[in-house]
Amino acid sequence: MAETRRIVLYLAASLDGFIARRDGGIDWLPAMGKEDYGYAQFLSGVDAVVMGRITYEQVLTLGPYPYAGKKGYVFTTARRGRDDNVEFVGGDIQTFVDGLRSSPGKDIWLVGGARLAQGFLRAGAVDRMILTIVPHLLGEGIPLFDGGPEGPLVLMESRTFRDGLVQLRYEFEAQSLTREWPSAPGP
Repeated sequence: MAETRRIVLYLAASLDGFIARRDGGIDWLPAMGKEDYGYAQFLSGVDAVVMGRITYEQVLTLGPYPYAGKKGYVFTTARRGRDDNVEFVGGDIQTFVDGLRSSPGKDIWLVGGARLAQGFLRAGAVDRMILTIVPHLLGEGIPLFDGGPEGPLVLMESRTFRDGLVQLRYEFEAQSLTREWPSAPGP
């Protein structure tokens, strides 16, 4: 019997918990060069990516679309249909996730942004989180967590890198988090 596809939130955050500057800038993230921080291995284990519209628009400004060959979904209320890279979707997160998980394939990467990640977390739709902590203080910006479920996560692995980055892999257990979040905007 085939394994259920997992939703994996894989992202980087500053030491003080921000995933971008207020204006969405990510210039503080280290460029991958000699070290890929496990990215290539992670990418080989996913065949679909999910992101919010703002993240998608930012990705397009950084050069060629980096997820070619992977099924792409962009959550948005502003657009439907598809373009050369992705399908634009909306609606209930849990219904969308149930559809993805019921189809065969590899894991699904929840790329971001923060609002979409928070919506997936509120819906209990994240199975694993791989969080890379960058030793950089932003002081302000777009927070990874803006309120959240309460409960323990299970640390499965931690890795440190020579440049001070720390990568943490957590598993979510369905019963370990409460889903009662403070009111927050959805994706």
